[in-house]
Amino acid sequence: MSKLFTCLAIAATASVASAVVDENVVEPKKAVIDVPADNVMVRPLRIMDFQMEIVLVSVFVLYFFVWLRGKKANLNRAKDWLNGQVDYLQSQFALVGDKKSNDQSILMMDGPADYLLYTTGRRNVQFGHWWLKLKPRNDILTYFSTTVLSKLTSATKPATDRVELKLHLDKGLTEKFVVGVVRKDLTTELFKRRFDLNRVGKIASNKAISSSEYTIYAETQKLADSILTSKVTDIINKSDGRLESLIISSLPDEEPEMFETDSYITISLNFLMPTSNGFDPLVELVGDLPDAISQLRLTGDVKTKINKNREELGKEFAKKLAADRAEELAKKKAEAKRAEEERVKKLSPAEQRKWEEKERARNMKKQQKKQGRKM
Repeated sequence: MSKLFTCLAIAATASVASAVVDENVVEPKKAVIDVPADNVMVRPLRIMDFQMEIVLVSVFVLYFFVWLRGKKANLNRAKDWLNGQVDYLQSQFALVGDKKSNDQSILMMDGPADYLLYTTGRRNVQFGHWWLKLKPRNDILTYFSTTVLSKLTSATKPATDRVELKLHLDKGLTEKFVVGVVRKDLTTELFKRRFDLNRVGKIASNKAISSSEYTIYAETQKLADSILTSKVTDIINKSDGRLESLIISSLPDEEPEMFETDSYITISLNFLMPTSNGFDPLVELVGDLPDAISQLRLTGDVKTKINKNREELGKEFAKKLAADRAEELAKKKAEAKRAEEERVKKLSPAEQRKWEEKERARNMKKQQKKQGRKM
């Protein structure tokens, strides 16, 4: 046991001695070498150092080139379609385009994929606005994403070349009504969105128009038969499903704040452009329908149904107006009561008691009047 203690003592003494030696040893200082700035070696730049910049610039240049090419392609597409229709339009309208100077500018660009056309100067027509809405050929990202999403989900429509027309008929035309022909795949959306179809449109039929392809809306079946003549149905059938919607209406397409009476008739015509150039038969509706509507004379039972629909609309908006006024009056009363309560809080206790007594007396008088009316 004594030997063990002796060994431990020797080991402890040795460790203390080594620690003292380590403390007394001074490490040599590291010398700092000053290198002149001119002697710093810089690696020469290489083309590979600009990989990211080259990629970004290349993508931008490619996108810009595609944008210019797509814009030009859309302009050519619009011109090709218009060249097939311009002779017919000029035979129907005194002015086709925007004649601001001696030169006639027919198409007006509203964007790289949107063009406008204005027509006026025809019997039974005030004017017409044409929108040529083309595929976003200039925007490759939008075009690609729309194409992919349209194949994956029905909520996204594929990009197409379309024509949208709104023809404003003469205010002097006496007959007022609503008739529509809508392609089946657009029926639900259009019926919900358009005020006129939603409020007075009832599903009708026509033997010449396929019910599996189109839905017909009209205020009465007789009205649908009067408007959709054999000539009109032939044009629709020749379109090979390109007609999206044809709506003839004297009511607004969006819900108004207040309804009083019918406005003048408008014709809303939406259709896809044909793949081939040449005259589009659907454009003939622009000339045929205004003349047919001007000669239309509705029978007594049809007019009765239309008048009934207008009376129901009037009652609906009258109730809505009364409810809005009642709500506004209730808000004003609540604000006045709140202001009165704030005023009373600032009064002295004696004045507050007087105010409470007056309120009590006023409420009692109201109750007595109510009881007297009941008796």
